[in-house]
Amino acid sequence: MKNILHALRLYATPIFWRENYTLLTGLLWTGVALFIAFTDHSATHWQNGLFKLPQSFGTWWWLGLQAAITGVACQYWRQVRSPLASMTPGMIEAEYGAALLVLAAVVLLLAVPLLRLGAPFLNVLAQEAICLALGVSGDMTGPKNLRKPVRWLRMFMVFVLFVAFMFPQAQERILSAPWYVAAGLLAVGLALTVIELSHRPQPVALPGGDALTAASTSYENRRKVLQAAKARFPASRPQGGLAERGFVAEGASGAGYGGGASPAIQSGAIKPSSDVQAGSGIMRLMQWQFPWLRKPPVPNTMVTPGPAGFLASSVVVLIALFIMNVVFEAFQTGGMLHWAAIRKSMLMAPQMICMISANGLASWMLVRADWPFLLNLAGYGTRADFARALYTTHAKRAVQTAALAALFCAPLGIAFGAEKWAELPLCMGAIFSVMVGASYLPSLPLLFTRQTRPGVIHVFNLLGSFVCVQLGVTLLFTEHSLPEWLWGLLFVGLPFSAIMAWLAPRALARVDWPIEPLAAP
Repeated sequence: MKNILHALRLYATPIFWRENYTLLTGLLWTGVALFIAFTDHSATHWQNGLFKLPQSFGTWWWLGLQAAITGVACQYWRQVRSPLASMTPGMIEAEYGAALLVLAAVVLLLAVPLLRLGAPFLNVLAQEAICLALGVSGDMTGPKNLRKPVRWLRMFMVFVLFVAFMFPQAQERILSAPWYVAAGLLAVGLALTVIELSHRPQPVALPGGDALTAASTSYENRRKVLQAAKARFPASRPQGGLAERGFVAEGASGAGYGGGASPAIQSGAIKPSSDVQAGSGIMRLMQWQFPWLRKPPVPNTMVTPGPAGFLASSVVVLIALFIMNVVFEAFQTGGMLHWAAIRKSMLMAPQMICMISANGLASWMLVRADWPFLLNLAGYGTRADFARALYTTHAKRAVQTAALAALFCAPLGIAFGAEKWAELPLCMGAIFSVMVGASYLPSLPLLFTRQTRPGVIHVFNLLGSFVCVQLGVTLLFTEHSLPEWLWGLLFVGLPFSAIMAWLAPRALARVDWPIEPLAAP
């Protein structure tokens, strides 16, 4: 018990929060879900024997629950998979007990908003148990170089279930299920969670009689691979060149090793097939970009999809959401589809497209490993010149992405919502304003501190791209007419962007640039 309490203390220190981005985003989304739950004043949420969630609550609550559980699992896996864990007696057991206690606290805390809305306690626990089983996966959580081998079937099932439960209709079915169904789901979810979290490194016998723990089996595997390669290519082969390393030229399978390339290859008679040419043509079309975003040497994280790529990805998202909504509606109504319900659910499409598009606009601020090379080798000059070039490119990306999103999503929102077609220009301007303003929100911490960790910028990026954009688009396409003051609030993003475009480059040139290494493969 003493070791468990010692492991629990780590969850109250900066060790738990450091480089744990999913935990920070979980707190953000949970806060939004709590706000929606405690500002809801409906008399009851039971309609014809089905528990109905408030609008947009289910998505925020599910995202917050998933991120919080994944954040706890991230801390657990990076502790038990460290080389010291297998060398320290009792450390793995202590971390296991501490993780179970923290996960239990997370489950009870995030059950509060649903209990506040009147959902059955057992059904809420069943829903959270499903999320537990999905969020503690050992091959998708924690440091990449310490993860388990990817289990593709499980990863596919986790992805399908995670996306399915983002739709409130799927959550409502669980929350409305009979008690015995909820009890069965609770038992299965808890059992899968306990099994997944169990971690016992197996010792591997060495020739000298010592034991090799699982923390160093990767080195042992590499050593065995090298030995197998030496056995396959012995030293009796000709020394030097590629032959020593086991490589043989492709043209050597003919008459001798020195024949070189065939006449057909030398004359260029062999040309790419039509399928290859068609594929490359489609890729060029998807990657085509306007001239103003091609020239400046900027970080690779500033690569922006072109108009054709944006349109293709948006259509894919729209079709996928439509299919999912039709399936959920058919499952919920027993095959009797109602266009009004599907049309209301499809309001998620413009929200999702705008959030996905806005999320990548500030990603260039999170990875700064190539900044010193660009500053010194690309001919920018001073730090101020480099900062201005970065924000100039950022402004172009934000304007282009926001304009494309407004052109695509505003008609969708009016078609599925209650706005009039006469308000199409206002809706396009509001989406443009919200997205551009959200793209500059991660630059706000630069004005107040000289040390900007990527975690802080990541939180502000999610605050802008998910919370601000999602709430803005949701309010824009509600079933009721918008008051005039709300239209003004949606257009605040334009003056905010202008102010930040003036102040942020100077602030970025003054602050420290902690250069983080690239992520491990």
